[in-house]
Amino acid sequence: MAARRSTTRFILPAAKLLKAPKSVDVRRAIILLSDGDDNLSHVTREEAIEMAQRAEAIIYTISTNVSGTKGAGDKVLERIADATGGRAFFPFQIRDVVSAFAEIQEELRSQYAVSYKPADFKADGHYRTIEIVANDRKNFRVRARRGYYAPAQ
Repeated sequence: MAARRSTTRFILPAAKLLKAPKSVDVRRAIILLSDGDDNLSHVTREEAIEMAQRAEAIIYTISTNVSGTKGAGDKVLERIADATGGRAFFPFQIRDVVSAFAEIQEELRSQYAVSYKPADFKADGHYRTIEIVANDRKNFRVRARRGYYAPAQ
């Protein structure tokens, strides 16, 4: 019987990214292959998501569920990807995993960095929600984080 992997076991790379020095020239991305089921995690899913958000990491999830239907674990993978500005993939056949990696590669190569500083900026470490929309919604698709953590002083 194969050992099962925990969804939030990605906490180790996220924790390492949190400790790494910040650099404007570096994008941080994690590709998480999982069935989405949690077993023996040391932190909750929401704590793991927060760590990834604080590390400014995008998480792409690839489900290992090949049952042909989305299960509860797949919803967890969608939540993780959505919360970090990533995308969830559900390749119901193993050969489709290659396509998922190709799509992730293409998406990472075609991303743009947008930055701004709000007029009422406070360096208090709190989470701020943001929304980015394209003027031409028919021809452009925006995938972005739903917020960010302001730096703490």
